[in-house]
Amino acid sequence: MTTTQEPPPLANTTILLIAIGCTVFAVLTALSMLGPLLVDMSQDWMTTVPVVAQLVTAAAVAWAITALVIGPFSDAYGRKPILLTGVLLISLASIGTALAPNLATATIFRVLAGVGGGMVPPTCIALIGDIVSVERRAMGVAIVTTQPGLSSVVGVPLVTLLGAYAGWRAAFFAVGGVLLLCGLILLIYTPQRQDQRKLLVLGTRLKQVGQFSVTWLLAFTNLTVRTAYGLIMTFFPSFLQVTYGLSTAELALPISIVAVGTTCGLFLGGKIGRSPHRLSLVAITILIATLPGLAVFVVNDQLWLTVTVTSVFMVLVMPLATLLFVVGTEIGGTARGTLTGILSGSGYVSYAVGAGIGGLAVAHIGYSALSFALVASTIGSSLLLTYLVKTKAEDRAREYFQ
Repeated sequence: MTTTQEPPPLANTTILLIAIGCTVFAVLTALSMLGPLLVDMSQDWMTTVPVVAQLVTAAAVAWAITALVIGPFSDAYGRKPILLTGVLLISLASIGTALAPNLATATIFRVLAGVGGGMVPPTCIALIGDIVSVERRAMGVAIVTTQPGLSSVVGVPLVTLLGAYAGWRAAFFAVGGVLLLCGLILLIYTPQRQDQRKLLVLGTRLKQVGQFSVTWLLAFTNLTVRTAYGLIMTFFPSFLQVTYGLSTAELALPISIVAVGTTCGLFLGGKIGRSPHRLSLVAITILIATLPGLAVFVVNDQLWLTVTVTSVFMVLVMPLATLLFVVGTEIGGTARGTLTGILSGSGYVSYAVGAGIGGLAVAHIGYSALSFALVASTIGSSLLLTYLVKTKAEDRAREYFQ
C-alpha cells in the first residue's frame, strides 16, 4: 500500500460534485458544438457539411477507444491523474482546433480532443461511485449523465451565438479556456486515493468484466440508444438550416428547446433508477419513442412542429442513458472504472457510426433517411432491455464484484 495526500474534508464533496458536473458539461459542449457550426466551417474550408461532419467521427472514434482502455488505469492509480490529464488534453485540443488552418489539421486536433474527452466522463462516473453512498448514487450519477442535455440547453446555444457573431474559431477558444478553469478546480478538490491497487493489464480486466453477459448487454444497449442521440446532435442543426433557412444565430432557440427535452429525459432516468422495475419502464418509453422518431427528419414544412416532435423524442429516449450508468456503477464494484469505461466507449462508437453513416445517408439519400435510423435505434434498444430483464443478468455480476 502506498500512502499519498489526505483526501479533502467531507464538506468539500458538494464542491467536487459541482466541479465534476461543470467539467463534463464543458467536455460534452466541446464535442457537441460542431453540429451548429458545420455550415460555417464548411464554408470557411470550401467543402460540404457531410465532409466536415467527419470531424465528429474522428473525435468519437478516439473517444470510444480511450474510454474503453482507460478504466483499468483509473481503477489502479486513482481517478485524479486520469481526470486531470483528460481535461488538459481536450482543452489544448480545442484551442488547437480554433487555430487550425485546414480540415486536415482540425482532424488531428479533434482526434486529440476525443482522446482527452474519453478519459473524463467515465472517470467522473467512477469517482462519483467512490465518494457517494449507494442510496444517493442514482442522483449522483445523474450529475454526469444529465450533462449532455445541459450542455445542449446552455453550452451549445452559447457557442452557437458566439460562433455567429465572433466566428466559429472564437467558440473553440472559449471552450478551451473554460476547460482549463475546470481543470484547476479539479486539481484542488479531487482527492488522491491513499491505496494504490495493482494494475491489471487491459486484457485481464476486460476478461474479468466481460465474462458476464450484462456487460455486453449494457454496452450494446447504450450503443443503440446513443446512435439516436448522435444523429440528432450532429445533423439536426444543419437540417433546420437547410430545410427552414435558419441562420447560425437563429439555431440557438430551437436547439435549446430540444435540449430541454434531452435534459428532462436524463433527469427522468435518475428518478426511474430508484424503481425496482426501472429497466421495464424504460423499455416501454423507448418503444413509444418510435412514433415521434419517425417524424423528426420527415416533417419539413412546420418548424415548431419539427422542434416539438424532436423534443418529445428526446424525453422518451434519454432516460436510458442515465439508467445504464446507474446500473453499471451498482454492479461494477472494484471494476467500476472499467465497466463505466466500456459503457462510455460504446456510446461514442455509436456517435462515430451515426456521424459517419448519417453523413453518407444525407449526401446520397437526404435527411429523411435519418428518421428510419432513429426508429431502428429505439426498437433495438427496447429489445435489448427486454432481454436484460428476462435473463436477470445483472444480479450475477453484482454478486461477483461486491
